[in-house]
Amino acid sequence: MGIAHWKLNRARARPDTVISRQHFYQDDEHFEYPEGQRPALPGAPGFPDHPTGRRVVYAITSVLVGITGALGNAVVAANLPFLQGSLELDISEVAWLPAAYLVTNAVTGCVLVKYRQEFGVRSFCMIFLTLQALLITSHLFVQGLAGAILVRAASGISASALTTLGVFYMIQAFTAKHRLRAVCLGLGTPQLSLPIAWLMPKDLLALGNWNGLYLLELGLSLIVLGIVSIVRLPPSVRSKTFEPLDALSFSLYAVGFVLFGSAMGLGSYLWWTNVSWIGWSLAACLPCFAMFAWIETNRKRPLIDVKWLSAGAFLRLAAFAVLCRFLQSEQTVGVMTMLRDFGLTNDDIRPLTVAILFGSILGLGMAALTVSPTRLPYMVLASLTLVAAASYIDAGASISTRVPELLVSQPLVAFAGTLFIGPLFIFGLGRVLAEGGVRMTSFIALFNATQSVGTLTGNAFTQTFLFHAQEYHLRTYAAQAERSAPDVAALIASLSARYAPVIADPVVRSAEGVAALSQQISLHSRVAGYIDVFTMISLAASAGAAALLGIISINLIKKYWSAQP
Repeated sequence: MGIAHWKLNRARARPDTVISRQHFYQDDEHFEYPEGQRPALPGAPGFPDHPTGRRVVYAITSVLVGITGALGNAVVAANLPFLQGSLELDISEVAWLPAAYLVTNAVTGCVLVKYRQEFGVRSFCMIFLTLQALLITSHLFVQGLAGAILVRAASGISASALTTLGVFYMIQAFTAKHRLRAVCLGLGTPQLSLPIAWLMPKDLLALGNWNGLYLLELGLSLIVLGIVSIVRLPPSVRSKTFEPLDALSFSLYAVGFVLFGSAMGLGSYLWWTNVSWIGWSLAACLPCFAMFAWIETNRKRPLIDVKWLSAGAFLRLAAFAVLCRFLQSEQTVGVMTMLRDFGLTNDDIRPLTVAILFGSILGLGMAALTVSPTRLPYMVLASLTLVAAASYIDAGASISTRVPELLVSQPLVAFAGTLFIGPLFIFGLGRVLAEGGVRMTSFIALFNATQSVGTLTGNAFTQTFLFHAQEYHLRTYAAQAERSAPDVAALIASLSARYAPVIADPVVRSAEGVAALSQQISLHSRVAGYIDVFTMISLAASAGAAALLGIISINLIKKYWSAQP
């Protein structure tokens, strides 16, 4: 694959260009694609004809690149409570790790698009994957929170690049008429990383005070580096894209996102009103975004076209993208955290994570099989409806809920999670290509921001709502548990009797009974809080589905009346 050559159509090449042989790694030389094989956008590879064997290699490469690009952060997110103790950090400190990943993943998308357009996609991947491997290697010897945050931030940037690279590889694996299916598969494959991370044995990752995690990331980076070096994409068409004002614009954009992402990522852990820097960060991000929008609005060639993105279609796209990503917190923050409160670890819930992985794969396959320009809104509608139904099922949870009771609802949530992302992206991409592709950086910035903002705000809102719901139920249950009440006194006596074989003093025995009752009240209040979360998410998904159904109906009515003579 690495040395196989392909020849361009000499009759269609420019007469002043002498080309004896072209290789897939020669993306720094001038070449001319024949009609039908030219890339749709600068920075994207061309579409030459491939034999079946090469298409299979491209498909396998896409899956490996897509999963490994997101797996490192998924492993951190899946094992955050265990990392906390091994790194000697409190929960608010270890929360910086996923926040750093999401922030850098959000802000770098638009710059990476321009980088690919000017320098080619392979050069970035080769250079940055090497730097990331060096960072991870250094972190194996230098421990600490700052180093871990740096590695997570670097992983966020590389994941943004590798997601796009996975899409490019998947497109090469399909013929032109199946290109939408390729985009769905390429975008959805990284979504499989979280259930795969839940399946990984905790003891293996905890090797050497969790150095096993960094060894895993280092191995993945080296694997992807080797794959990109050997399995080469067709060359891309490049163009001059960067301008001096991009540096100032991007700096304001990045600083605003760092401030916003830090506040949202840590707010529910440190608590919103307890730490002053959270409020200051939320306040300071507003002028950064305002100055960025003012500069971009007055530029002839903006980095991000704010006016174009403020159109109604893109505002609706952003709203539904954030909502769909927010609804996924039903699984990550809701169900998985509830099971941990019951004392279960990733190893104990393996049947559930296998079912979730299976649901994700089915959703990815369904998206690829059914995608078409006319079905995109209906696929998002189906995703919202499935989450609403699954959350409604989970709202029937109780203190005895365990893995078997979740084997239907959670695969449905996973199915919906991989079903929506491809159609949302393709809807916006169609608008970009219809206008010549000049605003690709703007769309990628919007899409990446909605995914990261949806995750950050979704987790923060869900955790905050869960805390208030649990506090409410705790006060309610505690008010009903007066010791003078006959039923409460009988329950305390029953709980105290359990300690009779080991505690002779009746006063101490009674105190232990009261403590046991307090633990039961606390656990019941936590479960009641989770039920409120599931109900809230079900209502939000239902409201989103109703709104989208209304938009679809209005568009159908307009189309009908416009077709009338």
